Amino acid sequence: MTGTVRHLTLLVNPHARHGAAGAVGDEAARLLRERGLEVAVIEGRDVDEARELAGKAARTRTDALVVVGGDGSIRLAVEATYGSGVPVAVIPAGSGNDFARNVGIPLDDVAAAVDVLVAGHTRSVDLGRVTFPDGRSELFGTVTATGFDAAVTERAIGMRWPRGQSRYTLAALRELIGLRGHHYNVRVDDDEAFDGDLAFAAIGNTTSYGGGMQIAPAASLFDGLLDVTLGKLPPRFARLKIAQVFPKVFSGEHVDDPMVITLRGKEIELYCDPPALVSVDGDLVGTLPAVFEAIPAAIEMLVPEDAGTPASARGGRSAHPQGDLSSR
Repeated sequence: MTGTVRHLTLLVNPHARHGAAGAVGDEAARLLRERGLEVAVIEGRDVDEARELAGKAARTRTDALVVVGGDGSIRLAVEATYGSGVPVAVIPAGSGNDFARNVGIPLDDVAAAVDVLVAGHTRSVDLGRVTFPDGRSELFGTVTATGFDAAVTERAIGMRWPRGQSRYTLAALRELIGLRGHHYNVRVDDDEAFDGDLAFAAIGNTTSYGGGMQIAPAASLFDGLLDVTLGKLPPRFARLKIAQVFPKVFSGEHVDDPMVITLRGKEIELYCDPPALVSVDGDLVGTLPAVFEAIPAAIEMLVPEDAGTPASARGGRSAHPQGDLSSR
């Protein structure tokens, strides 16, 4: 659907991309005003203030909440706008930008991203929700990681160097030293799909996380489903095997390895012993057990007109169940 965008609120994360997002926000605001749009800019000094400001913006007369930041900033914005009907737009300015990557928004060209916004083409986009036993829940836009994946994320968050994918590669190599498995029980849409030792389990609403790591290469933001990638823990030479498989994540070829299982469904239950860390959109939020559910068409986004190519056209896998369900 295409509409008219006139009044915008820019939510700028001044800390994103190691402080460079502020300049990106300034450029975006200038370009939008040159196109005749009214622009209000909000910046939070911390996450709590940014969340409060985003919520207020969603309740006012704004045509769209424009995120200038990365995947964490987008998650904050969708939490604020979920259920409000206010569309979300993105000017990529984070270190990963996987949500923007998955809807086709230009990553390193502010003017091109502004063009997408001004064109006013909206599309309903799925979200995911993770719920913990205490009732606490978190929305996510890209990928939820658990186990080795989440431990790598935790380590990478604390690293200032290197940047981009190299940071995750180095973090993974360091985590391999202390690698240990977890016993998982995985249920997909009320059916037991796997019971055994895993190095990690990832739940994808998008294909990628960590700046283009294709952990769930067949995932789509437009199919109302979540894609699950399970990395089995080999009984012998576990560190060597993980080290061999991990580089394939950048191309998505890891899913062809016999140690990797792929599944798909609307609701995923993960039980784990010992409890494994859980990260959503790059932020650590708790430990397993947890329930993950797809929220179809959860929010409206301003996206390129060709966003959302059907999975069949892009070589995606068939609907749930997918992969090897018999490996237990």
